[in-house]
Amino acid sequence: MSSVSSLLRDLETTMVRGSADERTQILSRLTDLFLSTAAVMDEDQVGIFDVVIGRLSRAIELRARIELSERLAPVPNAPAGVVRQLALDEIAVARPVLVASPRLTDQDLVAISAAKGRDHMLAITERAALGEPVTDFLILRGGRLVTHAIAANPGARFSHHGMGVLVMRANQDDALQSALGERKDLPAELASQLMAAAKNSARRRLSAGLDPDMAEVVGDAVERGALAVAADAQIKSDLGAANEALVEINRLRDANQLDEAAIVRFASSGATEYAICAVAVLAELSLPAAEQAVLGPDRDAVLLVARGLGWSWETAAALIGLRKDFGKSEAAIERARQHFRTIAQPTAQRVLGFLRMRDAQQ
Repeated sequence: MSSVSSLLRDLETTMVRGSADERTQILSRLTDLFLSTAAVMDEDQVGIFDVVIGRLSRAIELRARIELSERLAPVPNAPAGVVRQLALDEIAVARPVLVASPRLTDQDLVAISAAKGRDHMLAITERAALGEPVTDFLILRGGRLVTHAIAANPGARFSHHGMGVLVMRANQDDALQSALGERKDLPAELASQLMAAAKNSARRRLSAGLDPDMAEVVGDAVERGALAVAADAQIKSDLGAANEALVEINRLRDANQLDEAAIVRFASSGATEYAICAVAVLAELSLPAAEQAVLGPDRDAVLLVARGLGWSWETAAALIGLRKDFGKSEAAIERARQHFRTIAQPTAQRVLGFLRMRDAQQ
């Protein structure tokens, strides 16, 4: 370990008198040395690097921390303390190790989720495998987007209680129903509950806006198996209105006139179908996915889409105005504005990418 001893001497000098660039160079040399010998190191030797790299990584700039995280993420015996330190950093640094590092235990992942928040949780949901303690916690604390991401991860493992909570939530969440319906590990009794939830959702969609007697007729039709015919008629009706709007939106796109200003114009005038079609085209989403983002139960979705596309708060606010349940008070709008400004654009772009991927699979 003579190379380490030499680097340690350089490190002491650099930590006292060195510049940021010099500290970054020392870190790069240490990391190079570790990676070149990691395969033959025992845990005591790795521990030396853990102490040294850990000390230095607290005194380097953001870009260098991101690079360190990217380099250590795939290493099976990476310094565990350094990996945990990186995982608790801001999301740009934390994401590579949260997604890929095998050094993070279930206990680490739960603790990080509790200490940080949704951006870190979303990164954790991308791991190739997730244990029951992690999924239980994320279901409890993660919110709707995190829950959807977990349910769509085939490598996630759920306790019976955790899966039961997902199925219960699916009663009011069509997208979650779809994600759970693709899983191979759904217990038989919960699969029956999910099927019942899907029937109830179909009945609600068909009965919306009908008088009680007609709603009862539609409900009976669901149970008799006539749902497909009724749903087809409803779809055709909805598509008629959507197609008219989509023709105009495509005309604007072809004329290079489809932009944020058009979104604001449609939304501000209450032209909901046109605004949603415009969002769908610009965000590269299907019409149902765009409608879910703008008008669905997750109020943050429209903020994430707007932020992911680099749109202004004024555009997001115009889309919020299409919702009937968001709240029109100045306090509610101000809370939304503050939340919009705290969303990191890289995080919003990853969420938008996930929405596109899930949209393409449906």
